Amino acid sequence: MLEILFSLEKQLLNPAARASAQQLEMMLHEDFIEIGASGRIYDRSQIINELLGSAADYPMRTLKDFRVRGLSGDLVQVFYDIAENGTRRSSIWKLEDSNWRIIFHQGTPTAL
Repeated sequence: MLEILFSLEKQLLNPAARASAQQLEMMLHEDFIEIGASGRIYDRSQIINELLGSAADYPMRTLKDFRVRGLSGDLVQVFYDIAENGTRRSSIWKLEDSNWRIIFHQGTPTAL
């Protein structure tokens, strides 16, 4: 499970995935919410529009200290840091019909 979730998080950080509305719609749960590093709250449609608009300028990122914590039978939380900008990230993934979909994400700036 750790490898699958690591791969899914990497996909969401990949500029090519961020440029694909179809891929984002498939990966983001209908009830998705994000709290951005600025504190702004985004719903699914807002974050899809935001990602599509900024995909071309988004650099590749390196995930470090990736950890997974089970919350229930179909929910897990992942934690990791982005090496390039010192952001600490947390996501909640929900397993539905044998597919993991992200339902929550938060990025918090930290000191490098």
